[in-house]
Amino acid sequence: MDLQPSLGDNTRTISIWRTRACVAAIAIVGVLLLVLGLVSSAVTFDSGLTAAVVGFTMLTAAAFLSFALSAKLRRQKMPVTPHHPMRVDEDIEDLKDADWRLSDKAVRYRQLLDSQRDFIVRRAKDGRLVFANTAFLEAFGVRSEDILGSRFRPHILRSEATVGMSTTSLRTIELLPTQRGKRWIAWDEMEVLTTDGAVEIQSVGRDITVEREIEERLRGARDRAETANREKSRFLAAMSHEIRTPMNGIIGMISLLRDTELDPEQRTYARVAEDSARALLGLIDGILDLSKIEAGKFELANEIFSLRNCMTQMMQLMAPEAATKQLTLNLAISDAVPEWVRGDEIRLRQIVLNLLSNAIKFTDIGGVSVGISIANDPSSNPNAVRVAIEVADSGIGFSPAAARRLFDEFEQDTNAMNRNPAGTGLGLAISKRIAQAMSGDIIASTGPDNGAVFTARVELHAAGAPSGTAGPLVPDAETAFRRTPCPPFRVLVAEDNQINALLACKIIERAGGTATVVEDGRSAITAMWEVLERKRPAFDLVLMDVLMPEIDGIMATKSIKALYRERKDPRLPCPPIIALTANAFAEDRDRCYAAGMDDYLAKPFDARNLHDLLLRWVPRPLRAAPPAA
Repeated sequence: MDLQPSLGDNTRTISIWRTRACVAAIAIVGVLLLVLGLVSSAVTFDSGLTAAVVGFTMLTAAAFLSFALSAKLRRQKMPVTPHHPMRVDEDIEDLKDADWRLSDKAVRYRQLLDSQRDFIVRRAKDGRLVFANTAFLEAFGVRSEDILGSRFRPHILRSEATVGMSTTSLRTIELLPTQRGKRWIAWDEMEVLTTDGAVEIQSVGRDITVEREIEERLRGARDRAETANREKSRFLAAMSHEIRTPMNGIIGMISLLRDTELDPEQRTYARVAEDSARALLGLIDGILDLSKIEAGKFELANEIFSLRNCMTQMMQLMAPEAATKQLTLNLAISDAVPEWVRGDEIRLRQIVLNLLSNAIKFTDIGGVSVGISIANDPSSNPNAVRVAIEVADSGIGFSPAAARRLFDEFEQDTNAMNRNPAGTGLGLAISKRIAQAMSGDIIASTGPDNGAVFTARVELHAAGAPSGTAGPLVPDAETAFRRTPCPPFRVLVAEDNQINALLACKIIERAGGTATVVEDGRSAITAMWEVLERKRPAFDLVLMDVLMPEIDGIMATKSIKALYRERKDPRLPCPPIIALTANAFAEDRDRCYAAGMDDYLAKPFDARNLHDLLLRWVPRPLRAAPPAA
């Protein structure tokens, strides 16, 4: 509504004031003439009387004009002042309406803030509270009239680190005592400007107690799971060590037995016993591999190797087993497959050997074919080569229902188990996990003539031939080298298990050496100290068990290395120290190398394994190696 008078009203008001000025002027002149006339009549009667009459007439006229003007104004209801009374009333009403609207908005805004479950407070720069919503007041049991204008803050029981969310905002998590007990409150604080330009601190707090409790339960469950997983790993490591130690004696002694003069029946018994022992060892290794995969401790090597040689050697390795069942073995490698690749050759061998072993085991007539090609699903890594390894057989195949369970742990097709009950069902599950770790997978399908087709896809990296690559040693030359007459070499065997010590001694003696046995780490340190003191002949090699009484192999190795570093005698260099242990985990091997050991031989080992190690570390020719098992 317009609060100012109109243009016409202003014009009429000006005219009225001009008329009133004229009337006032006439009245003033009349008064002056009347006074002059009365004064001068005493001197000159005629002229004084005339002036008085004229003055009286002017006063009368002025009074009449004033009366007429007032009557006209009353009839027209015109304003007598520049501010019209009705318009002032209207202005007051408008102001009242605006005030009501502002009050209504303030009430709604306050109701909105009070309905929030979050705590909302504002403070001046000096920390005084200028606003607090109902949730805050109720949570801490205070009244607004008691705390507004004060520096009230809840007592902080515990506070976590403040995090800067931006240059003007912070987040703080505090444990506060409330009417509902101790609660975790997350405060988000930021600076805001008031209408008059002042800076205030606005804090919005949210109760995150439930979320914290859920996080704590999840963290506790995770910690318990990790603890259980570590305990399982320790149990498996202990079980592996305890089983591998006697297995080493069984397999090693059977291997030595088969090298003696046996009749055919005895040789058959020895072979069956050794095969059974190795099958048990394979089961143990499978369980350990599966455990390492589940624990996230499965690591892949990254070494250059010849893919073609790797596949050819595996076919040669499985050829005798296929020949016993009169099965054919075929290998086809695509020209697109690179000769040299980088990856984990041992794990790749594990996958392929498992697929080949299963194919031969479940095939009675026909044969097994292996095809190596480049996979048709390219890798996202431009430097990677995805290799497809297809193993197809003409065996009994598998049922559609069994296909869904083939890669589960301890699962096999019932028909296959009826035909040949060997195996545990771990091999495929582990092979699939290994393939997945190599950015691939294994899928199974039924072949065109029944049978089964297993396709493993793995990701490798193309590589050039390693520098200094040489061909394999000619067998005749190798045998001639090993048969060269030579003086005996000396080996210190630190082993607390008498059977394993006897096995190592026999293999060393067959290779042309002599062995000295000690039963703990302290005795091993003493023997090496006697060498440095010239109290006994030097040793060419030390076979060190890791778990021994008194002092273990790790500490003994560190002590022996320290002794030789202190003496610095070039005529008595420290002999190679080889870890001879049943601990089969990668971290165990790393501990051995970190202690200063030069090589690692896991139990159980046979005569061939130890003979190859002697050939690698003893600086002189050896006698002929025992035949392969």
